[in-house]
Amino acid sequence: MAVSLLLLLLFALSGTDGSRIVGGRDAAPHSRPFMASLQERRGHFCGGALVREDFVLTAAHCNIDGPFTVVLGIDTLRGNEPAKQEFRVLKAIPHPNYNDFANDIMLLKLSGRAQLTEAVQVISLKPDRLRTSTKCIIAGWGDIGDNQTLANRLQEVNVTILSRTTCQGRWRDVPIISSMVCGEGARSLQGFCSGDSGGPLVCDGGAAGVVSFSGRRCGDPRTPDVYTRISSFRRWIKRVLKNNHGFVADESGPGTVRGSDIIHGEKVPENSIQYMASVQNNKGHTCGGFLISEDFVVTAAHCRCSEPTHVVLGTHNLKKDNGLKIKIKKSYMPDEYKAVGLGYDIMLLKLSRSANIGTRVKKIQIATSEMNVKEKEICSVAGWGKNSTNGTTVDELRAVNVSVINQEACKEQWDNLPLGVICAGGSGTNKGFCQGDSGGPLVCNGIAVGIVSFNRNHNCSYPDVPNVYTDISKYTYWINTILKKNDR
Repeated sequence: MAVSLLLLLLFALSGTDGSRIVGGRDAAPHSRPFMASLQERRGHFCGGALVREDFVLTAAHCNIDGPFTVVLGIDTLRGNEPAKQEFRVLKAIPHPNYNDFANDIMLLKLSGRAQLTEAVQVISLKPDRLRTSTKCIIAGWGDIGDNQTLANRLQEVNVTILSRTTCQGRWRDVPIISSMVCGEGARSLQGFCSGDSGGPLVCDGGAAGVVSFSGRRCGDPRTPDVYTRISSFRRWIKRVLKNNHGFVADESGPGTVRGSDIIHGEKVPENSIQYMASVQNNKGHTCGGFLISEDFVVTAAHCRCSEPTHVVLGTHNLKKDNGLKIKIKKSYMPDEYKAVGLGYDIMLLKLSRSANIGTRVKKIQIATSEMNVKEKEICSVAGWGKNSTNGTTVDELRAVNVSVINQEACKEQWDNLPLGVICAGGSGTNKGFCQGDSGGPLVCNGIAVGIVSFNRNHNCSYPDVPNVYTDISKYTYWINTILKKNDR
């Protein structure tokens, strides 16, 4: 898969601490006074830029579950520098149409206004598109050689802007859209890497881009560094800043929600929904899924990011040690899958052995290619975890009824809604799913017709825009082909 093999979203919390600039140099003390370090209890995880005394601009994929702070006025991450200023993040405001790659931009409302000094300054936003071959600078803290050699102080490196055509040609199957801009270093292995996410691309003294994603090898010219183009979002940025001029603190701002969430659902009786699977890695539950044959579970393709190792069947309570744990032997995704929000969000998990179908474990029938769900049809979705965006985690399976929404009505609320999806719940109701329910089934009349795919900005405070599911009927032939190949 192009995305899963090539792409590393620059999110430092899973395995890489601190940001990285590879092939760069020490920045002169306080020469980049707009730089911000996003930190949680384990330390720095993303960069950002101060764009108003009380707002920092960063990447939407830097949004995390739990409290974090913004640190300004520092050159190093160690020590307590006299110029240091630290603020809590009161509210994270990702772009409303953020979907992994596209619209990867976010504003952070701070708990106070920064005092502007020689070491702390705001940066202006460049209003125009960048020309090819423009010379710019990026900066960040961390590994200076893509080899876990941590920098002692803020690093910076010069980069040159590439044409979109050149960048697309090198990335091949990964879409480089008009709201992105690409750059590369003067030589191979110069650029940014994991954790520099959210830092600014600075051209002629103004912020022109936000660090978004790169290839597997940092600074590799075969997969140029990709930034969110700020000029494409100036109107949105101005609107957010204007609307938050007299902001009242809201501690329940949006964030990445981990663990399955069913909003306003009910506990599921042990003798029902016995096709449910908990897709897990070594840390526990990451996604939902459902058993369609003795040795195959269906889930969402974007669940691949959590690197699942096994599934648990036959239990509704994940705290109890009475489930059937089976290792995942192989996974299958459509070649067309690029990222959540762009369609084709389906994955088949081949189990290492067959599950024993009986009183605790059952299969569910999937939709045929001729099947279409009807508008306002009442269906159900199930999952484990929290029961509200900021709620506490529950271990018992919960389910909720949702109503199918007309496709045209859904398109009116979603920009660039992908093909092959079903919309249900989330809009005009307080019921729906949340991020960790990913991969679970939408069930209508006892048949699995959809797969939990995405909602807006990880927001589970409904009503909002409709929840979006992958339409299984569009993949029946693909599913059956894989099952037949493995039945030989």
